Amino acid sequence: MDPRMETRPSRLKLALFTLGMALLAATPSMATTFTVHSYQLGERIALTDGTRVWTAQLDVTLEGVASHVASFCVDLQTSIAPGTYTVNNVLDAFSSPSPAGEAVRTLAWAGHVIENFTVASLAVGGITAQQAITGLQAAIWEGIYGGGKIDVTSLSANAQLVFNNILSTQVQGDGPALVVDLRGYQDQVIRGGSAVPEPSAALIFGLGSVVAGSLVRRKAA
Repeated sequence: MDPRMETRPSRLKLALFTLGMALLAATPSMATTFTVHSYQLGERIALTDGTRVWTAQLDVTLEGVASHVASFCVDLQTSIAPGTYTVNNVLDAFSSPSPAGEAVRTLAWAGHVIENFTVASLAVGGITAQQAITGLQAAIWEGIYGGGKIDVTSLSANAQLVFNNILSTQVQGDGPALVVDLRGYQDQVIRGGSAVPEPSAALIFGLGSVVAGSLVRRKAA
């Protein structure tokens, strides 16, 4: 066989192999770090067992997924503070069960709350941001544990109003909300769909364009 007849197929195979290796090397892996930049405190409230806990809204970044978005806690027994943490798992709030070895929680409720309510939308009609944070966080805790966790009398009147209004709603459908499982620290719920570009994504696009453009006709987007 004439070696020249092998040139174009061989070049195409080599290019595809090179692109494949580049994709494997450059594709972003699952988020590995979770950074708490800061937080805004709500009220300190009481649980029905007498324990007093702080409510708060956190400003966080989930590596490769979301940058500087709001998050709220989805468990009660651990703490978290500004810093960077290693992610144990990232869960779809609407389809994932509670992480193994942890308290059973209805994560879909947390997803429902984070997707449908914001502190800005709740802090109206004389309700302060602090009261909105309190009612929102308390409603997440009450709902995911199936009720009976929050001593409602420990909330201010406006925080109780927010709390009761959220609890009167029902989970419908699904959405992109995520639960960030942090081993040893309070798991967090964030809104999904706040993607930030990865440098490796740009690299993939660039390599793909160069290789594909030199060998095959690029299809219209």
